[in-house]
Amino acid sequence: MPDSLSATGSKPWSGLTVRSLLLGILMVVIINVGAPYSYNILHSSLLACDYLPLGLVFPFIVIVVLLNLILKLINPRLALRPSELIIVFIMGLVGSTIATNLTGYLLGIIAAPHYFASPENQWGDYLYKYMPNWVTLDGKGSAVKWFFEGLPEGEKIPWGAWMIPLVWWLSLIIVILFVCLCIVAILKRQWVNKEKLVFPLSEVPLEMVKKAENRSLLPTFVRGRIFRIGFAIPLFIVVWNIAGYFTPLFPQIPLKGSIQVGRSFPAITTEIFFPLIGFAFLANLDVLLSVWFFYLLSVIQVGIYNRVGFSIGSADVYCSRYPSMGWQGFGALVVMVLWGLWMARDHLRDVFRKAFNKNCNVDDSKELLSYRTAVFGLIFGLMYTVGWLHQSGMSYKVAFVFLFAALIIYIGVTRIVIESGLVFLRGPLIPQSFTIHTLGSSSISGPSMTALAFSYAWFCDLKSFFMPAVAHATKLSDEMKLKRESVLLAIGISIMLGLFVSILYTLHIGYHHGAYNFGGHIFRGGCTIPFESIVNKMLNPFGPDWRRLFFLGVGGIVMAGLMFMRYRFIWWPLHPIGFTVASTLPISRSALSIFIAWAAKSIILKLGGVKLYKTARPLFFGLICGYFIGAGLSLLVDVIWFPGQGHTIYGW
Repeated sequence: MPDSLSATGSKPWSGLTVRSLLLGILMVVIINVGAPYSYNILHSSLLACDYLPLGLVFPFIVIVVLLNLILKLINPRLALRPSELIIVFIMGLVGSTIATNLTGYLLGIIAAPHYFASPENQWGDYLYKYMPNWVTLDGKGSAVKWFFEGLPEGEKIPWGAWMIPLVWWLSLIIVILFVCLCIVAILKRQWVNKEKLVFPLSEVPLEMVKKAENRSLLPTFVRGRIFRIGFAIPLFIVVWNIAGYFTPLFPQIPLKGSIQVGRSFPAITTEIFFPLIGFAFLANLDVLLSVWFFYLLSVIQVGIYNRVGFSIGSADVYCSRYPSMGWQGFGALVVMVLWGLWMARDHLRDVFRKAFNKNCNVDDSKELLSYRTAVFGLIFGLMYTVGWLHQSGMSYKVAFVFLFAALIIYIGVTRIVIESGLVFLRGPLIPQSFTIHTLGSSSISGPSMTALAFSYAWFCDLKSFFMPAVAHATKLSDEMKLKRESVLLAIGISIMLGLFVSILYTLHIGYHHGAYNFGGHIFRGGCTIPFESIVNKMLNPFGPDWRRLFFLGVGGIVMAGLMFMRYRFIWWPLHPIGFTVASTLPISRSALSIFIAWAAKSIILKLGGVKLYKTARPLFFGLICGYFIGAGLSLLVDVIWFPGQGHTIYGW
């Protein structure tokens, strides 16, 4: 927990020392090189595609356990303090949101139009005339071809060809990240102090750094017998399965499967994911119950629709597989976010009073940003974003609808992550799908449709993004009583360094190996699907999709009813949060693990109350750490013996 000095409340600790800064920088570099290398070249586990990624937790455990042990052996006074370790964790957490997905899709979509265009897909006829030169890579030279196919012998990487589009795109991305930071700064006190959200994921680093500076060689969290039992279970299974990499005759211990409950019903995925069991054990029981209950309810609902032949059309990519459920979930998400803002109206009133009146007595000294900076940063950041989108071809009407949906997803998913501890999560829809089906493609101009295609560069496969990371950073900062200037500097360095390293390294491996030769989704389907989808909707125009909007309304009404029951009746067992994301792919893969965590926690609390729960917590921390260590070992085995033919045991 907090350093001894910070625990007294006398003054905040900085935590940002020279060595913590250097370790944090090293962490960001490792993640932003290791993640694209593992995904694109090694074809091993995903290192930065969730909200508490392997690429962060594995090296952090090494730092806390091994590096600190070495420092203590040299001189106990050299041990890293908890505040320093938390700064390192924050930098790694923020830096992990940049690697792989953000920069991968950005580079792929910038380059794709002039490489994948063909007479058959008609991109040239429907998109080229609407594409501003500064949003895409120039197709006249060889920069595009060489990026996807590799450099000819003796040629150099054409860095200059990327300068103009990257400057403009990075200006937008940095502003959007700052807008997310402003929103967190505005809402954090409401979430932490008034609504008492639990932030289960933040418990993991706090437990790891507890009393890190004491004279014991090993940190507190690894010394208990119960922790070691939990640690050994997943580690044994993973190491056993690693042995099977070398011979197909070696029996594997299966951790995933599926159950077909009936004809036309979706199969129920039976995947046991040990870290998720550990994270979920730290969440509230009603949240866990709602997630697996509404998932099963969605399976039944979809099965009934399939049996009677009911459908509202095909699903868009990166949305729920079943459109009726996706739009129902998004309607619930809209109501959840708007209701949350209404519940925070008194707090928001204080925030805006402080922003527009410096002499207001509202205290914002403990926030990452002053309320004045946060409010005006949000206003001007959104203005720049709207202006940027408009200059790229998007009309103001389309831009406003698109940003409304994007902000709903950003805020909603962030709240769900910090309340549930779900590391694998994305929204039921993406804003492009919401915008096109709400307005109708027939009423959206060609330039706006083209701009929507390019918007996939920064918002599509939302497996990990900045806002939940910075929300957890603020929680950790509060727990450790860190100086906000130190935390802000750490976050800023992580963002800029992460963008620089990941873009530079991804371009480097793209030109030396050929991005198309990576074989993964991002530089194949990931960078062509946006344009294919948009052109298809331009070729087959339609008006507002009232069937989808009907399910949007149904989801909103049901969500309002669930929230009424929760706030009106103490005995009501279901938290509304599960209804919003019940039909998404991450939940279908996580449901069994969440059920196991719910059942275990329910039994433990019923048998022994809070005392037994505290006794059992180390077991579940052990499940988290044991699996991450095992996944890290699997990655190292792939690096040494299976380069290019790796084994994905972490990520989706």
